[in-house]
Amino acid sequence: MSMTNAEIVDRESETVELRLRRVIALHFDPQCGTPFWLDRAADLGIDPLSRVRTLGDLECFGDMSPDDLRRRPLEDYIPRRWHHRMDRFIVGQTGGTTGTGTWTAYRNDEFDEAFVTPFVASAGHVGFPAREKWLYVGPTGPHIIGKVVRHLANALGSPDPFSVDFDPRWAKKLPNDSFAHERYVQHVIDQAMAIVRTQPIGVLFTTPVVLEAMRVAMSEAQRDRIRGVHYGGMAVTGEQMRRFQEEYFPNAVHLSGYGNTLFGCCLELETIAGRQLEYYPFGTRLHFEVVDDNGVVLGPSRTGRVRFTRLDESMLIVRMLERDQAKLIDPPTGAPDGFACAGVRNPRPLTEDSVADVAGLY
Repeated sequence: MSMTNAEIVDRESETVELRLRRVIALHFDPQCGTPFWLDRAADLGIDPLSRVRTLGDLECFGDMSPDDLRRRPLEDYIPRRWHHRMDRFIVGQTGGTTGTGTWTAYRNDEFDEAFVTPFVASAGHVGFPAREKWLYVGPTGPHIIGKVVRHLANALGSPDPFSVDFDPRWAKKLPNDSFAHERYVQHVIDQAMAIVRTQPIGVLFTTPVVLEAMRVAMSEAQRDRIRGVHYGGMAVTGEQMRRFQEEYFPNAVHLSGYGNTLFGCCLELETIAGRQLEYYPFGTRLHFEVVDDNGVVLGPSRTGRVRFTRLDESMLIVRMLERDQAKLIDPPTGAPDGFACAGVRNPRPLTEDSVADVAGLY
C-alpha cells in the first residue's frame, strides 16, 4: 500500500488521540491485526479497542522490552493487513549493544515519517547545507542508519553519499585500548581520508569518535571545506559539540540526532555553540517519558531513564525502556510545523560503565 502526499500531510496534522485510536484499531483488529498484540491482549484479558483512548491507557499493557521483539518472527509484529505487501517495508536491526540484535520494520511512508521528514524539517530550520557532497562513515548492512543516509542526502538535493562501511558489532568486541581496536579504527579512517583527498566533500555524517579521528587526519583546508556535520550513532556531549563547532569545523552547521532503529530519529532545532543538546520528535508518532528505577514518571526538572512509545501502523511499541537517561522537556516554541511533542535534553548512557561499553566507533 502506498500513501499519497495528501494522506501524509493529513497525518502530520492529526492529533495524538486520533493517531492512537487509528493505530490501536489496526493492531487489534481481530482479522487483520497483529499476531503479537492480539495474543498479548488475550493473555492480559483486555479489550484494547474499548479500553485504550489516551496515552495513559497504554499502561494496561505494561512495559515492553527488546526481548519481547526477539521471541517471534518479524511478521508477528506487523498487522496481517500488510503481510501481502511486505515489499513496501524497510527492515532494520539494532546494533546489539544491550543484547542480541532486534529486528523491526517500517512501511515506506512511515520510514520517511520516522527518519527523513524530521531531518528535512530541522535542516531547513537551522540552515543545514543543501546540494553538497556527503561522506557517510558508519554501519550499513542490517542497520537502519545505513538505509536512511541516502534518503537524507537526496532530500537535500545531494547525490548518493560517498561512504565507508564498518561493523559496529565487531568493533564492540575489541577493547578500546587494544592494538586490534586501534588497527580497526585506522582502517576506517584510511578509507575515509582517501575519499576526502579526492572528492569535494561538504557534509560529514558519522559518530563523534570517528569525527575526532578524522579531524586529526584532515588538514586545516580540508576541515574548512566542510559546510555541514551531522552526528549519529552514539551520544555526543555539549563540550564535544562546542570543540567540533568552534575549533575544528568552524565553517559547518552542526546538527545532532537522537534515535534508534526501533523508534526513529529526533532532531535538534538549535545550533548555537555551547548549547545543551535538546531533541524533539516530529509529528504524533513518538512519545517520551522519563522514569525512575521503579517506573514512576518524573517531572521535567529531573533526570531519569527514557521510556518511549512508537505509534505506527507498521509496528506498535509500547512503553519500552531505552538504555539512556535524560530530562524530559516541553514541546519547542517557535519551531517548524510538526514539532509539537515533548523532547529530551542531554541524553546519555545510564552509567559510566555503560559509557565504557559503547565508547567504540558506534
